[in-house]
Parts: sequence; structure tokens; C-alpha cells
Amino acid sequence: MNTNLLLEQYEQLNYIVGQMLIDSQKEDWESLISWQAKYHQLTEDVKLNEGLAVIENMSTQQQDIMKMYFNNIISNHQQLVQLMHVRRSELSKLIGEQVDYQTKIGSYQKVANLV
Repeated sequence: MNTNLLLEQYEQLNYIVGQMLIDSQKEDWESLISWQAKYHQLTEDVKLNEGLAVIENMSTQQQDIMKMYFNNIISNHQQLVQLMHVRRSELSKLIGEQVDYQTKIGSYQKVANLV
């Protein structure tokens, strides 16, 4: 595999994961979803290629760049996962509140029908 190609793939993956995090923070779900196909394609490309062998043959400067991309990707991914867990908890709470409100409304309607 070409060293420059691997660096380019990691640079793109770094950019995409960063954009996904930004979109999540802005709650721009449509944009977040639009990145998924490219994210999955790049992660498959990186997994399928012999990246470790190529990295070992890179110059120290190129290895440092790869480490930076990798660390950024992992950090952004962790933040993205944490943010998604928070949003999921908030959504679960809102759904629970709505179910509770609907139950109360149903009970009030039953009482009103009796009166």
C-alpha cells in the first residue's frame, strides 16, 4: 500500500469524525447521517489495507502525523459516543414524560366522561 494513500485516508477519516462530532454538538442530525457512508467506507478501506506494515516503513515525521490523526480520531469518536449517550438519556427522559402526560390526560378524560 502507498504511504501517501494511507496518510490521505487517515486525514479524511480525521476530518469526517471531527465533522460528525461538530454536527452532533449542533444537533444537525441530517448532516451527521450524511457522513456515515463515507465514514464506513474509509474505515473499511483502512481495515482492509496492510496499514501496520506501511506505518512501520514510514519516516518518523509521517509516523508522527499518523499518530496525530489516530489520536484525534479516537478522541473525537469518544466525545461523539459520550454525546450520543447523553442525547439518548435525554430522549428517554422526554419519552417517559410524554407517556406520563398521556396517561394523566387519559385518566382526566375518563373522569370527565363520568361527570
